[in-house]
Amino acid sequence: MRKLLMFGVFILLLPMMASAGEMQYGAGAFGGLNMPLIQDDQGSGSAFGAKAIISGLPVFTFEPYLVMAKNGDPEIDEPGVTNDLEGAKITAFGVDGTLGTQMGGQGMHPYVFAGIGFYKATRDQTDMFEEAGTDFGFGGGLGLTFGLSPKLALDVRGKLNVVPTEGGSSDKSAWILGGLNFYFGDK
Repeated sequence: MRKLLMFGVFILLLPMMASAGEMQYGAGAFGGLNMPLIQDDQGSGSAFGAKAIISGLPVFTFEPYLVMAKNGDPEIDEPGVTNDLEGAKITAFGVDGTLGTQMGGQGMHPYVFAGIGFYKATRDQTDMFEEAGTDFGFGGGLGLTFGLSPKLALDVRGKLNVVPTEGGSSDKSAWILGGLNFYFGDK
């Protein structure tokens, strides 16, 4: 149901963007560091992903994304306690809305972004004990694009993710990502 709701909101917003101006498109690939926050059972790991970039307004874009992340093994500093638990694997997909980005063009462009998504965390060692499921979450952060040419830009961003879990707590992580954006069409 949540997936259908998110897809419906995205489809409803596309005509508003199209009526505001000429639609522009792009794609990006990125990678970086995944750092769980306030979680003793996870260590820092990596994150890689891809995104589409859709814009109908000069400084606002939608970015549907897919991220594959891996948490590092937790470090437990308790005397007499050994740890053989591996970090979780995370699959995340959703959409971010950015304010301040430029579709093409040279120069430096700072931006802010926020979004919603679905996060699925699995651990091979504990799959038989944990119920698999996808959790709804949200995130946001700051970024900076460096336009290298009218069609290519270097993109660097920091994103804070919050995924509410059962019992009123939440899983939090910070992603520091860098990648390349490629813009299609005439600019």
